[in-house]
Amino acid sequence: MKITLNLLLTTAALCALSPVMVTAADWKLEPLPGRWTASGFEEALDISGIASLNGRDCIVGSDELPGVQLGTIDSKSRSVIGGDLVPLLAKPGAKKQPEIDVEGVAVSVNDNCYYVTGSHGAGKKKGDFQPSRHTVFEIPVDPVTGAVNKAGVRNASLLPWLEKSAEFATHVHKPLQANGFNIEGLAFKDGRLWFGIRGPNVGGNAYIIETTPASLFGGGVPECKAHALPLGADAGIRDIIAIQDGFLLVSGNSGAEASKKFPVSLSRRPDSSFDLHFWTPGTAPKKLGPVSPAPGKAEAMLVLEDTADHIDLLVLFDGAQDGAPLALRVIRGK
Repeated sequence: MKITLNLLLTTAALCALSPVMVTAADWKLEPLPGRWTASGFEEALDISGIASLNGRDCIVGSDELPGVQLGTIDSKSRSVIGGDLVPLLAKPGAKKQPEIDVEGVAVSVNDNCYYVTGSHGAGKKKGDFQPSRHTVFEIPVDPVTGAVNKAGVRNASLLPWLEKSAEFATHVHKPLQANGFNIEGLAFKDGRLWFGIRGPNVGGNAYIIETTPASLFGGGVPECKAHALPLGADAGIRDIIAIQDGFLLVSGNSGAEASKKFPVSLSRRPDSSFDLHFWTPGTAPKKLGPVSPAPGKAEAMLVLEDTADHIDLLVLFDGAQDGAPLALRVIRGK
């Protein structure tokens, strides 16, 4: 009986660690014809987030700037063109500006505002704590012109909740090489904010954090919920975007390569392959297929069209010149 009980307990433990991700065989992922271009961005090799209010005006994030950059989308010419830089934590006269490490941009069309999040992570190279990285911004805009209402910009942080959470308290302030905490995506849906978490990966699970703007920007410790997604060992969420019936996720390496400061990394896979998934809260994610070719790190998605039959996406890559935009069509399954 003792042997049988131990066997059952061991089997249960293994099952708990094994991913139960579903492959969506009835969905299809294919490239769209025509080449998209991007230009006019100040950090053209570090594009990490994009969202659009109306299919024309957009905000683009880079992990090397003290703010975000406005942009314009032209579907006819298949182009994204950078505009004015909007400082968010600028220090007038300072030689070195605070780095937000923008990793996610989302939009609430009904509220005419964008949301922008920093990584909330330790620096990959030095592992240092930078308060500016632990910030989320609410940016109201004019629905007609797309101009930012600078006086209405608010900021908050997930850090007070993270430091007390059961899922992340032991991972906060650690670098990605040590399975540390790091945000890399942000979506807005149903009046709620959804943060895609690159790291940690715990037992084959990646995470999404759910909260509301009212709670986050309310001045106290926000009320949040962590969703565990069985994406498999060493997989993390690199971007998340809302669609009609759920979310699309890009997954990739949850860790980071070794550095001079951290010569040993827990990461066991190269940061070169990325997969697209469909997810609805309360279900296992459905793997749709690889995002390829991947000229860099797939870290920004924009919905071009969302219909009952398909979703057209624009994917931009961190580390590739001007984001190397890639247009894909996701054909919905029945």
